Amino acid sequence: MGKRDRAERDKKKAKRRHCEDEEEDEDEAPGNDSPEAVPSAAGKQVEEAGTKLDEYGAKDYRPLMPLKADHASRPLWVAPDGHIFLEAFSPVYKYAQDFLVAIAEPVCRPAHVHEYKLTAYSLYAAVSVGLQTSDITEYLRKLSKTGVPDGIVQFIKVLC
Repeated sequence: MGKRDRAERDKKKAKRRHCEDEEEDEDEAPGNDSPEAVPSAAGKQVEEAGTKLDEYGAKDYRPLMPLKADHASRPLWVAPDGHIFLEAFSPVYKYAQDFLVAIAEPVCRPAHVHEYKLTAYSLYAAVSVGLQTSDITEYLRKLSKTGVPDGIVQFIKVLC
């Protein structure tokens, strides 16, 4: 094999590697969630309700999510868009974290409040380990400081 053939072969390999790297970058880009991974039922409920933005530009769900009377003893906030926030300082943190790891994908886990997101893939994984739809919704209701949005319950029932 001559130098010329080797050079052409090396060029082809480099081009293939470059294309594979671009594909990996596209998969990891933020905001490239497939439509199946986002709870669309929850999104419709949020859009219809006309969620306002607070002074920092964040969505203000307070009108949609009234607190339960015993909210201080519960560790979860379940937002209508599929995000779940877990208070790491709660006495039942360990149990809630084990449950969330089974049903949701971690987004961010700083020291005091962890963020998870319900996706189609995370719910499929939950079903694959034996969790039932009723168990998931019941446990979310027990742990949530607010009522679990109807869109989230529908999303779970449709996928599980």
